[in-house]
Amino acid sequence: MNILSSMLRAVGGLLLCMMVTAVSCGQTLTLSGTVSDTAAHAVPSATVWAKRLKDGKMFTSRSNGDGAYVIADMRAGDYKVWAKAGELEAAPVKVTLSAGQTTDLVVSPVTKPIKK
Repeated sequence: MNILSSMLRAVGGLLLCMMVTAVSCGQTLTLSGTVSDTAAHAVPSATVWAKRLKDGKMFTSRSNGDGAYVIADMRAGDYKVWAKAGELEAAPVKVTLSAGQTTDLVVSPVTKPIKK
């Protein structure tokens, strides 16, 4: 019985390791695109947020001098994406990421009206 018990523990430990490996090796996706104003000019240093709708996890990026941004290590699913740079702010848009798909999103912030 002692040998059988040891073998079951070894097999159970191996199965646990395989499940953890499968989860940690899950496919990650990238959302990339540009932030530009309504005149199609690049908006540098804009903050881009992506919120995974399934669990609320937030991802962020900052646009470079050409307005380009990249958000890596995302999972397949639905996201709400928006951007802000100074007085410019883009309304959230829904984006669905899936495996084998390239997602390139142009975010166009507009000046927010002044609240009185």
